[in-house]
Amino acid sequence: MRKYTLQELADLTGLTHGYVRDLECLSIDKTPLLETIGKFADALEIDIRQLFDDIDDNEKDKKVK
Repeated sequence: MRKYTLQELADLTGLTHGYVRDLECLSIDKTPLLETIGKFADALEIDIRQLFDDIDDNEKDKKVK
């Protein structure tokens, strides 16, 4: 959306490059804290709810099929 590199997003959120990479690849076992998700929303200059919009739509699609 903003075309940030992983390092740029890490810098904007205060998180490590490795953590941001692992989140993107879904290769971590733990769900990120709401505070962490808020950091991404702030960095992307969006409302935090937008980060959940696609998840809700995808879940609805799975139930319909």
